[in-house]
Amino acid sequence: MNTYEVIYILGFDHDDWDKLTVTARDEAEAKKKAMDKVPPGCRVKKIKPIQTHNTMDQTKIQSVTPQGTFEHNGKTFHKFDVILDNGMVGEVNAMTPDKWKVGDEAVVKEHQQTKWGPRLKLDKPGFQQGAGAAKVGSNSDVKGIVASWAVGCAMQAAGDPTQEGYDSILMQLARLALKARSVIKEEVEV
Repeated sequence: MNTYEVIYILGFDHDDWDKLTVTARDEAEAKKKAMDKVPPGCRVKKIKPIQTHNTMDQTKIQSVTPQGTFEHNGKTFHKFDVILDNGMVGEVNAMTPDKWKVGDEAVVKEHQQTKWGPRLKLDKPGFQQGAGAAKVGSNSDVKGIVASWAVGCAMQAAGDPTQEGYDSILMQLARLALKARSVIKEEVEV
């Protein structure tokens, strides 16, 4: 499958245009899909294939140009225009202004053509997100998490922390929560 950029005209004014992308086997299929996706009253002006690069390849950053910041969900992001050694170009966002430097190794996670221009999602080599990162935790980390869960359950059940014997009640309830967890874990079928 190939990705095609579709430029279309809004109304009769050639200065008023927009673009979208479609995925198709060939240009004829891309034209058909474009006609379905373009809003009513608009005309398709041009359909051209988008050069795609193999993502997940490791490359080096050749150029980094800061492009300011923006706020999203209460966090500040830094924008950069980046050119990679493999020829890919695009805007990259980062939480810190010094995440990417010329010469840094990078893995291309995603490369998209948007109506605002090409966008890249980069990671540092060896960086794992999501479920993969959870596997690197040590056994003592897991024990700490389970123990915290048990104490949290016990604190909810124990009630007033100023009552006499609160500490022993808390320990008994935490142990009870761990026993219940163990029994239920054995009963669960996967």
